[in-house]
Amino acid sequence: MNDERPTYPDPAPNFTNAFLTAFGVILFMILFTIWAIWGLIIAGLISALADRLITIDLRRKPSS
Repeated sequence: MNDERPTYPDPAPNFTNAFLTAFGVILFMILFTIWAIWGLIIAGLISALADRLITIDLRRKPSS
């Protein structure tokens, strides 16, 4: 009888490399998103500051 089931099943496939690759891609996307959001916040703050500095009237008012 050659059609008997084996006593032990085949070992589970090794997905370590696939996991590490996917983890690296996801980590890159997370860090890139944080970097982009941080850049948008800083750009907004700098542009708001530049707007305030441009609209300030630094000329002295003549005393009457």
